[in-house]
Amino acid sequence: MNILITGVPGTGKSTIARRLAKKLKYHYIDLNKIVKEEQLWEYEEDGALVVDVDALEGAVKERMGWKNCVIDGHLGCDMKLPVDLVIILRASPEVLKRRLSKRKYSDRKITSNILCEALDYCTIKAEENYDDVREITTNKSISKIMGDIEEILKDELAFKAGKISWKQELEKLAQRAAELS
Repeated sequence: MNILITGVPGTGKSTIARRLAKKLKYHYIDLNKIVKEEQLWEYEEDGALVVDVDALEGAVKERMGWKNCVIDGHLGCDMKLPVDLVIILRASPEVLKRRLSKRKYSDRKITSNILCEALDYCTIKAEENYDDVREITTNKSISKIMGDIEEILKDELAFKAGKISWKQELEKLAQRAAELS
C-alpha cells in the first residue's frame, strides 16, 4: 500500500509521515527533499521555492519503484501519484498561525497558508486527483493523531474527507480583526 500524507505547511505532515512509515516499516519519501536534491524549482518567492510540479511528479514516480511507501508533502495533493490512500492533515487557523509564526514565516505567507486551509485547498485538490481521500485534524496529541490513522487503515469509511470546517474559527478571527480596526 502507498500512502500520501498531505496538507498545508504546519499541519504536522513530516512528523506524522515519518512516524507512520517507521510504524508500518514502509519507505519514507519526502517531496521537499526531492525538490532540493533534483533542483525542481522555477524560482523563489517570499522565502519559498516555486516548484515545477510536473517534474516533481515524474521524479517521485521514479522513486516509487517499490510498494509500501509513505509520501510526505504539501504538493502531493496537486499531483496524481500511484497511491492507495491520501490522508490530509488539517489544523485550525489559530493553531496553524501559532505553528507558522514559530517557524518565522512572514505575515503574508502565514495568511496565504491559513486561507488555503480555510478554503479546503488540499482536500479539494486531492479529491480531484485521488479516489480514497481522508482528513484528520492535528489540533491534538501525536498519539491521538496516530490512533486516528490506525482507524483509517482498519475502516474504509473512517474520516472521509469533507467533514472538517473552520467556519466558526474564521468568524472569531474576523470579529477580533474588526475589533482591532
